[in-house]
Amino acid sequence: MAQASENIAPARFDDGAWEALAATTNANLCFQCGTCTAACPLAENTPMRVRRLIREAQFGETDPLVWKCMTCAECNASCPRGVDIVGLVRNLRGRQWRTREVPKGLPTLLWGMYSDGNTFRLPPKQRASWMQDVKVPGKGSTLLYVGCAASYDPRAQRIARSVATLLNRAGVEYQVLGNEEVCCGEAARSVGHEALFRDLQQRNTESFRQRGVERVIAISPHSFDALKAGQSANGGPEVVHYTQALEELLDAGKLAGGAEKRTVTYHDPCYLGRHNGVYEAPRRLLELSGLKVVEMGNSRRQALCCGGGGGRMWMETDPVERSGARRVREAAGTGAELLATACPYCISVFESERGSEAIPVTDVAELIVGRAKG
Repeated sequence: MAQASENIAPARFDDGAWEALAATTNANLCFQCGTCTAACPLAENTPMRVRRLIREAQFGETDPLVWKCMTCAECNASCPRGVDIVGLVRNLRGRQWRTREVPKGLPTLLWGMYSDGNTFRLPPKQRASWMQDVKVPGKGSTLLYVGCAASYDPRAQRIARSVATLLNRAGVEYQVLGNEEVCCGEAARSVGHEALFRDLQQRNTESFRQRGVERVIAISPHSFDALKAGQSANGGPEVVHYTQALEELLDAGKLAGGAEKRTVTYHDPCYLGRHNGVYEAPRRLLELSGLKVVEMGNSRRQALCCGGGGGRMWMETDPVERSGARRVREAAGTGAELLATACPYCISVFESERGSEAIPVTDVAELIVGRAKG
């Protein structure tokens, strides 16, 4: 990531820039009805007004409140005109990178992604440390893309080992990039640094090409979303989330479910659900593994955001803006014995925000690995 000049001037915003932005986001269709603000989980406790951000995008202005957005896409899903408000937020954040008006810590985050290939600023040679006690076949045209969280975070590593174990039981031939894997770039994209996102995607594309990869199984919904966008643009391989891949294996009879009956409630990660429409695969995996799924009041498209998306994992968040604790309380209120999800970010947020709630938090793969058999 090249060092920017101290004398750099903000990019001039004119009618041409607005027209280009409107062409990709449908922003010109907005008639300021306010539905997006009503849907925003932040609007209740902050002065956040989503429709104001759309007006600012048109006139080349940017409010600091743009950094509060979690890119959960509730506004996108609620907009009656089909405006890509999340895309507008990313654009507005991109403008603030050009004027150096970004939250503390984000430049360090991006330098780590660029130089070390991960969001943890840890050595690339440690990226394969999650593979303890798991043997990867190391062949085939399918690649398991582990991602930064499941590679470096000890808690999320358990998810990676569970997914790999299930693929092994089903006899899937797959490979991993190991220490050669680099960040998917989703964090850079979320905070508006499109150039770094494209750079990391190109690195991944070249790695996939060299390995003969035709299909990518992503563990994190954030990697799933980013790789889908990046590989589609680069003519790369098919990208699926691990819950989709495991559902296929169950349907093909390559994995068998269990019989133990426990109740679980499932949280839809924003980047798996609203962003990509994957709602049924995780639920089917849980049910076919002998678990009874009880729904929260806000589920599927209406699921509350955990609060960790949109770069919020790396920014300070005021307690009144944190939605993770509220979501855990909603899960506990169902009477379920377990709160399951399918995203390392959600796991991290829920476990840190659980407070006095006794409901355990786990990943779908962790739950079914003890029940499914090859």
